[in-house]
Amino acid sequence: MRALIRADEKRKAEEQLEAKLLEGLSGAESELTPADWSSIRREALAKVEARKKPR
Repeated sequence: MRALIRADEKRKAEEQLEAKLLEGLSGAESELTPADWSSIRREALAKVEARKKPR
């Protein structure tokens, strides 16, 4: 049963990622600034730390 739940969660995550990638590709181009990269880095590190915490 757990394997089915995990597979469904993985499928949903992949669908969300694909949707975000397609959204990004269809948007207007803009050059990323150092502030943009800092923001991206902070957000990614926060997500990594959140996953490290026990549930």
